[in-house]
Amino acid sequence: MNENPFSRMDKDAQRIAYLVAGYIRNTLTEAEHDELDEWVNESDHNMKLFEDLTDEKNLKANLAWMSGLNTDQALARISRHRSVVRKPVMRFAAWLAAASVIIMASLIFLNRNSSSEAIEQIKPAAALPQPGGLRASVTLSDGNVINLETLKTGDIKRDAGSQLKIMAGGLLSYSAENGEADSTSSNILATPAGGQYELELEDGTKVWLNAESSIKYPVHFASRERTVQLHGEGYFEVAKNANKPFKVRLADSSVVTVLGTHFNIRSYEDEQEKQVALIEGKVAVNTTSGNELLQPGSMVTISDQRMSRSDQIDTEEILAWKNGNFNFHDAAIEEIMNQIKRWYNVKVEYKAEIRQLFNATMPRTESLPKVLHLLELNGYVHFKIENSTIYVLP
Repeated sequence: MNENPFSRMDKDAQRIAYLVAGYIRNTLTEAEHDELDEWVNESDHNMKLFEDLTDEKNLKANLAWMSGLNTDQALARISRHRSVVRKPVMRFAAWLAAASVIIMASLIFLNRNSSSEAIEQIKPAAALPQPGGLRASVTLSDGNVINLETLKTGDIKRDAGSQLKIMAGGLLSYSAENGEADSTSSNILATPAGGQYELELEDGTKVWLNAESSIKYPVHFASRERTVQLHGEGYFEVAKNANKPFKVRLADSSVVTVLGTHFNIRSYEDEQEKQVALIEGKVAVNTTSGNELLQPGSMVTISDQRMSRSDQIDTEEILAWKNGNFNFHDAAIEEIMNQIKRWYNVKVEYKAEIRQLFNATMPRTESLPKVLHLLELNGYVHFKIENSTIYVLP
């Protein structure tokens, strides 16, 4: 009887391969799910390996390769694969090669179907939520909605005498055509969960929209003032024009009035507090309960139309999202998870009350498991990812 090549493989590799195969087939028990989560969070190597093993393109390619072999050929190829990659410098590659082959072989053998049927019927479990990117849509004055992901750099659309152009780096730019743009026509730029985009208005003002945000604006500003409406979070660099005050209206009827300045507004409808932080210039914040005139480096927080002011703010933390980062300084877990759920387009469920405050800085391009792992390092919180839901655990 021929020796089973699987028996010669590292037991840890076999166990992880079994768990990953079960994840792909969606057959893991809760205990096995916990075991896999614990292994994934142990190191960056494990996270990278898990992402590679569960990548749909890798699965299809490996399944197609494996399906072309009969059982004896597959086992022989596995054995050769194992012997080739034993060098210490190839440790990570060895894990990937060994585990990949075990997984692909077990998936095909367990399905007991023909090669083509196995490839067609084996569908991986939902992939891990991915970081956000340049995603947005624009609603034209006639109600037509354009998904900006379907356009490429240089594409031009027209609406109400205005030209809309897609610029490099995720920027939607407006300009009047022959001075005939209609100041009564408005457009809406909106980002989904996991989306971010930049807008250049007809007057040269630039706006960066964070995830799950929208801004309504005229395609051409009238002579007396420039007014836009914001939902969610946006960073503004307003083109200076002393004769045309720039106003941002929020959903709670608050109004931010500027002449030319840089500022950040956070005004999500599912968050009780709204924030206006001034980076450069001057802004006046008006609510039904009063007014505040901000200086650079100050911020006003609005809750139930009542304002509180802070004159020492961390501008790096406030603008982290615009600069491609997460930056948490003495932040509550709810505040952190609000940012994570919007950027990775996930749901969050709390299984415990976490009172500890957190400090962490990391790029928003990091994988979700790595972000959560870094938050777990203080020992006060743990996470479990199932499909597109993050469970917050003690």
